[in-house]
Amino acid sequence: MSYQTEEQQVEQLKEWWKENGTPLIVGAALGLSGFFGWKYWDEKQEVTFASASDLYMTVSEQVGKEDPAKLIENANEVKSQYPDSSYAILSAFHLAKQAVVANKLDDAVTELEWVVNKHKSNELSQIAKIRLARIYIAQQKAEQALSLLTFDKESGYFEMASLIKGDALMALDRKTEALEAYKAADASGKVTANHSTLKLMIEELTASELTFTGSMELADAGAENNMDAATDSESKTDTSKTDMSTDTPSETQVDTPAESATETEPETSSNTEASK
Repeated sequence: MSYQTEEQQVEQLKEWWKENGTPLIVGAALGLSGFFGWKYWDEKQEVTFASASDLYMTVSEQVGKEDPAKLIENANEVKSQYPDSSYAILSAFHLAKQAVVANKLDDAVTELEWVVNKHKSNELSQIAKIRLARIYIAQQKAEQALSLLTFDKESGYFEMASLIKGDALMALDRKTEALEAYKAADASGKVTANHSTLKLMIEELTASELTFTGSMELADAGAENNMDAATDSESKTDTSKTDMSTDTPSETQVDTPAESATETEPETSSNTEASK
């Protein structure tokens, strides 16, 4: 177990770089090639790569210092001199972080969009997409965030992307879809380890979904009962009408006064003649 402080470890790393210098940079980069992307060695010749590494070290040395001016200056220089290198991408990440800290989200978006658009084939662009999506959500641009979060399940970034996707869907009030995204993020438990609220979000949304489903079922049952009651009422009304129709006398059974007078008129005339 190491009892060195983080500061001591950083100081040792700085000393190592000073002692070994440029000749070992190429060898170190081979060990980091998985992080920098498998196409790394196609970007520049070894000499250019070594120079870019030296310049990027000046950026790393400024990380954590109170005044970020030198970091910003050196990071912009790396981007300017070696724009096609992975070091330029890492420098853009530093610039984006400084912009977020300064609450300059538009500047952060500019840096990350530069990575996404210029370095599409570099694996680091996947990280840029996730970070950019976070900022879009903060800017109330959840739809734009969703457009960046389509990752294959085999991707090493799928679960983290699913977590951010859930946040974007929540911002759009699409809770059912958000629940599915959060469940995908929680699949292996790796993301949950660093995001303790994920389990809580899943539980709350699951409970909300069950409540909503139960309410819908009650509403459907109530509507069905109302329809049955209306049908019964109509049936009773039709039966009542039928009974009333049966009790009403037919036209052939009713004698009007005029018809009665006509029938008795010949008998009255006959009696008159007899009296004469």
